[in-house]
Amino acid sequence: MPEIVAPGDRLGERYRLERPLGAGGMATVWRAVDLVLDRAVAVKVPKDGWPEEFTRRLRQEAKAAAGLTHPSITGVYDYGEQDGPTRTVPYVVMELLDGESLSARLTRGPLPWREAAGVCARVADALAAAHAAGIVHRDVKPANIFLTPVGVKVLDFGIAFTGPATAGGPVLGTPAYVAPELLTGAAPTAAADVFSLGVVLHESLTGLPVSTPSLPPDVPDEVAALCRRCLAERPEDRPTAAEAARVLAAAGGVQLATRHGGGDARPAEHGRWTSESPEPPDATGVLAGPPVSPEPAPNPTRVLAEPPPQDPPPAPRSFRKPLLIGGAAVGALALVALLLAALAPDSSDRASAGRPRSPSASAKPSTACSVSYQMQGTWPEGFQASVRITNLGDQAINGWTLGFEFPDGQSIVQLWNGGSTQNGAAVTVTAAGWNRSIPPRGTAEFGFLGRQDGGNGVPSRFTLNGGECRS
Repeated sequence: MPEIVAPGDRLGERYRLERPLGAGGMATVWRAVDLVLDRAVAVKVPKDGWPEEFTRRLRQEAKAAAGLTHPSITGVYDYGEQDGPTRTVPYVVMELLDGESLSARLTRGPLPWREAAGVCARVADALAAAHAAGIVHRDVKPANIFLTPVGVKVLDFGIAFTGPATAGGPVLGTPAYVAPELLTGAAPTAAADVFSLGVVLHESLTGLPVSTPSLPPDVPDEVAALCRRCLAERPEDRPTAAEAARVLAAAGGVQLATRHGGGDARPAEHGRWTSESPEPPDATGVLAGPPVSPEPAPNPTRVLAEPPPQDPPPAPRSFRKPLLIGGAAVGALALVALLLAALAPDSSDRASAGRPRSPSASAKPSTACSVSYQMQGTWPEGFQASVRITNLGDQAINGWTLGFEFPDGQSIVQLWNGGSTQNGAAVTVTAAGWNRSIPPRGTAEFGFLGRQDGGNGVPSRFTLNGGECRS
């Protein structure tokens, strides 16, 4: 199907399309800039000739995912419909991710069992949050699981089931991952998602379809037993997603957003996931963050790596009417849930301003840099954030130390892609060995888990190597 939009087009007078990131049978995902919030986003737009059912699916995807706030569920920011030349064009605005799908990763062979357990633990944790909110994903498969440098994301709630449990509906999903009871007309339930999870786990461990039952000999008994239970013929014989998350997390040595007890996750209040643990989630147990580069990564599956700065995009084509923007997706996500992985400098960079408050910042000259502090998610005891440093100068920064101060007494519990020290509210982060050099117009990024009690404001002033970063 041909494209119905082009680089430079604006949807809703807000989202300026830049370039396609990937395409499926009926839709293309574009990299775009939110001109209101000045940030990079992903926008899914149908291809020309799309069926009317696809409009409903896009709207369903926005509603289902926007009703959930979980570190392993891709953030949906907005849904809109733009008047086009011949018909109304629907689109959904999402969190922009960096990395590759699990399906792309599996083309290079199966995962080590510990990594497979960690990935599937996070998928199961996300499913537990969805199930607690009354949502059945219905299309859990490697293509809908995205591996980022700092975690795992579940994508595409386009055919999610949120209605009453009535049997006899259409069988949707990808055949190789569909639970057997759905093929007989049974209503979608959480157990169907768990079956799909079992297929994904088996494929991640073996690289083979589930029709090949044997697992590698080094897979621990508890992981093998859980995989068999997930693939049980009868739904009632399968574990809950919460139990699967707990078993896999224990085997893989990772912590989750929700620490599950013996049963399912407790129901989410207003569709938000809740933490049952005094400890914050560990976002580092699955994938180590790779170095950040302004050039496209050599791995052809790294789908969202940012190219060097280019000439301004062409002037936008004007559609005949502005978009009526749906606001429900933004409100349900809260705060600012931006991408965790590195984006090269562009118009989405948001620099800090004003005089610094950290000890290393007083009376220091400005430095050619900008810092973007991005909140990934919060829970009652803590939060997850990422920080991106952009070198705005003409020379490489070889070795860096970033200073900032928390405004509300927060503290860092665990940090990846660097080292940190904290004295009261003042924090100093030092580069890891592999990301210590930031080339001109390049970026470096680190993420961390924090603890908060009450306020959770974001730092407003940053110093890099003793000099204040400017806008």
